[in-house]
Amino acid sequence: MKYYIQRQLSEYGPYTLADLQRYVAQGSILMTDLARSEGMTDWVPFSQVIGNIPVPVPGPPAGTVYGGAPGYATPATSYQAGQPFPVPPDFHWGLVLLIGVFTCFLFLWAWIIVQAVWIRKIKPQSKGLLFVLLSMGSYFVSGFINGLTRAMNEGQSNPLGGLFSLAGLVLIIVAAFTMRSDLEDYYNSVEPINLRLSGVMTFFFAVFYFQHHFSRIAQWKKSGVLAPQG
Repeated sequence: MKYYIQRQLSEYGPYTLADLQRYVAQGSILMTDLARSEGMTDWVPFSQVIGNIPVPVPGPPAGTVYGGAPGYATPATSYQAGQPFPVPPDFHWGLVLLIGVFTCFLFLWAWIIVQAVWIRKIKPQSKGLLFVLLSMGSYFVSGFINGLTRAMNEGQSNPLGGLFSLAGLVLIIVAAFTMRSDLEDYYNSVEPINLRLSGVMTFFFAVFYFQHHFSRIAQWKKSGVLAPQG
């Protein structure tokens, strides 16, 4: 028999009984969520559907646990059994923007590193952090080449500096879309909340856009209520 879950008017599923047991053990499904089976037409509290069916207790690490996708952190792999999944950094995106402006946008580099490092907690194979660091390195080399060239040639620029600057731009875009893909993969498999991230918003406002969703997910973990994606 298949089951469906409803939270904040969004429907997820179908899931098998084993899926439900796994997600309850992970904390991804709450007893206050609504649910129905294939033969039901009305939504009822999830606790009424699951009934007295026992929830499996996470065991010791042994490859990929819970049948989750390889490469994703679970309570029995990266964290002690029974502990909740990691909570994203909960910092309002508006404050990220404000501090970024006051620090000539240097803070934005620091914060996207924070975001990329956190993503590696839920997906250790994520390459987002690598691309961010490569982008920073490219911009640094570009600035060094241009500064050296101007000092030696009385203000003239070096095309090589422009190439490194372009490489930095491309790499930070690749980093943003890599992080977007990792987040969507994780939050539609391990902790299924039907996360959908806009490509346009990712392209133009990646740091602030990701932080909006990080805060939304953090509040969900603290309160059990998931705000609309917006």
